[in-house]
Amino acid sequence: MKLTDKELVEKCIKKNPKAQKLLYDTYSPKLFAICLRYARDREDAQDIFQEAFIKAFDQIHKYNFQGALGAWLRKLFINVALNYYRYDKTTLSTDIQTIEISQTPLQIEELTNKELLETISKLPDRQRMIFNMIEIEGYSYQEAAELLGENQSTLRGLNYKAKKNLQELLTQQI
Repeated sequence: MKLTDKELVEKCIKKNPKAQKLLYDTYSPKLFAICLRYARDREDAQDIFQEAFIKAFDQIHKYNFQGALGAWLRKLFINVALNYYRYDKTTLSTDIQTIEISQTPLQIEELTNKELLETISKLPDRQRMIFNMIEIEGYSYQEAAELLGENQSTLRGLNYKAKKNLQELLTQQI
């Protein structure tokens, strides 16, 4: 069954099981990869993935055909992953905001994607989320700050710490 995104969405809105399966089969590999990047482990990734697909099918009627369906799904999955690890903002240490930000080169050339994902998954939740949003997903600090309700300097500090911790973890591996 070959359908345009518009036809596929319209059939999914009507709860057509073949269309829902096609949507799942088409997008699940890339979406599960997103879940793996944001999750602590594979089990959490599976939980996020399942929760996000349920939400996608429940909210597919909200897709407005502006931009690609895959991009809409990607954003939804990222939001579900972020909500899965919703954090307590009161635990933020004030010294994070005063860290001098510098570019830390990461030595990742020798690692496979799987090894890199496993290393990223070892980062603390907030650092992992911010690192994924900024460095992998390509969100700007402003976009991430608006989405998370944080200020940009806090996110810069968290991303710096994530890079520093990732560098230490990678140094131990290499």
